[in-house]
Amino acid sequence: MTSILIIDDDPALSRVLRIGLSAAGYDVTVALRGLDGLARAIQDHPDLLVVDLGLPDIDGVTLVAELRRYHKKGLVVLSAAGDEHTKVKALDRGADDYVTKPFGLSEFEARLRALERRMDQSAPVVTEITAAPGLVIDLAKRRVIDDVQGEIRLTPREFDLLRFLVENQRRLCTHQLLLTTLWGEGYDDPHHVRVYVNRLRTKLGPSSQYLRSRAGLGYLWESEPP
Repeated sequence: MTSILIIDDDPALSRVLRIGLSAAGYDVTVALRGLDGLARAIQDHPDLLVVDLGLPDIDGVTLVAELRRYHKKGLVVLSAAGDEHTKVKALDRGADDYVTKPFGLSEFEARLRALERRMDQSAPVVTEITAAPGLVIDLAKRRVIDDVQGEIRLTPREFDLLRFLVENQRRLCTHQLLLTTLWGEGYDDPHHVRVYVNRLRTKLGPSSQYLRSRAGLGYLWESEPP
């Protein structure tokens, strides 16, 4: 069964899509905010993403680009914006198709079917990330392997934190971005992040040198020694 994650802040439209697409045989989940959708996409790896550009917490085109950093399958944009400039930006940043609201559900389902046919089923799926020399993240088994220590046992939150930092390496990940992405809405105390970063550093041992702090701002992962 093809899985779809819908990222749209319109509860009524999301409900219609969930009902209609579920009836068509899709396994549908919904996120009503962009950063929540990003977190779910990272965790669940759905086959298809449907992304609204008019999200309250992140620019939709930016979200498309973020999702494309690791999601290699189908991505459809839904938007009330029908101007050529917005369409070009979204497609250039990684969208496979662009559907303008309002739209008919039958046409939308047909576009999804067409996208599924176009999807390269043989495209390599990234199952491992080399975080740094001698440090590998096994995405499929959610394990971290160090050449010297062997498997480093992390809690699910520690694993997601490390993975997010590595996938966004050389990019400053602010406290708020990490809180919203990994903890969810309602968390705004950087202490949560500091506690988990400190635990992560202890477990990583020498590889913790790649996890850099930016005082008062957040953290970034750089896979080269300082």
